[in-house]
Amino acid sequence: MKAKNALTNHGSITAGTIHIGDQTHVRVVKSNKRPAEYPAGCIGANLAKRNYVKYLVERYNHYREADARFGRTDRFHYSVLFKNVETKFKAPTYFIPETRFEELVDYLHSRIDNTILGRVNGKRGIPNYESFDEYVMEHMSTAVAG
Repeated sequence: MKAKNALTNHGSITAGTIHIGDQTHVRVVKSNKRPAEYPAGCIGANLAKRNYVKYLVERYNHYREADARFGRTDRFHYSVLFKNVETKFKAPTYFIPETRFEELVDYLHSRIDNTILGRVNGKRGIPNYESFDEYVMEHMSTAVAG
């Protein structure tokens, strides 16, 4: 028996094909490793801050999708915002230190406000997003209670 074409995916799944005569057997083994946690002191380690940043990113993506209905024709890539944050803050989004959280939130707010839908809502007096305090009161308290 000889294993051929073994595949490894970051230690989480290992697969291999074993050829015995005319029969082919596929063996898949899953590892029980959990993903590494975010280091202490970064936004990813604080559940409320991480979820709020995720909320703002999803909000931005939703607004950018809506821009197409207003006639915006350039292609939209979801990962661009994360790359822009990484370029500006010199760290991946959830690895930015908590001390720079307000700066990151201000940056994301400005990106949302600068979309076509964000500008239209601003003229109409419609809020584009919840504040961090509103978000924590509404979403994090229900998560703890539920």
